[in-house]
Amino acid sequence: MTNKLYLAAALLATLSLSAETPKASIAVEADALAYGLPGYSAIVNVSLRNKLQFAAGTGRYDVPGFLLKGDSHYNDVKWKATATSLQVYRVGYRFKGPMKNGPVLGAIVMNQNWRLRAEKLTGETRFRPLSTGVTGGYYFHIGKHFYIYPTAAYTYNTVISGQSSLQGVDYKVKKYGPIGSVHVGWEWGL
Repeated sequence: MTNKLYLAAALLATLSLSAETPKASIAVEADALAYGLPGYSAIVNVSLRNKLQFAAGTGRYDVPGFLLKGDSHYNDVKWKATATSLQVYRVGYRFKGPMKNGPVLGAIVMNQNWRLRAEKLTGETRFRPLSTGVTGGYYFHIGKHFYIYPTAAYTYNTVISGQSSLQGVDYKVKKYGPIGSVHVGWEWGL
């Protein structure tokens, strides 16, 4: 009888250890919205035992028309733009830790390279907006590894090189603005 109790206790201890949440994780993810624009996105993130998360990624996308229509000259020239490349860096705090559903709050830096054209003007211009701000989101795990991570940010934006005007017509980069994305990813425990 005693041997059976020891065996049962050892089995329960083994199961509880194997069910423990990993102390850290690494994940690959993509912003699903980028693929519909069309474009692409790839991000690697690492979550540590102290709940800090670090992420770095890259991508490319055609800038949606609704973002360009906010410019005062849009109706005159019909802007078209492509973010030919972007780099994004996030640092955040995962309130529930790695591999768990829960909120994240952090900071974001996004460096983009834009190519701006217009239907009613010839030529193109290139410039680099840099965005810095706060970001937040929520991890929804579907199964052990797959997750959906809707996220939003509010950023300060400035042009750090190039010109955001074409043939004397200025495209005004908004000084402050929201950014939204829906990330999907796969996370492994470490």
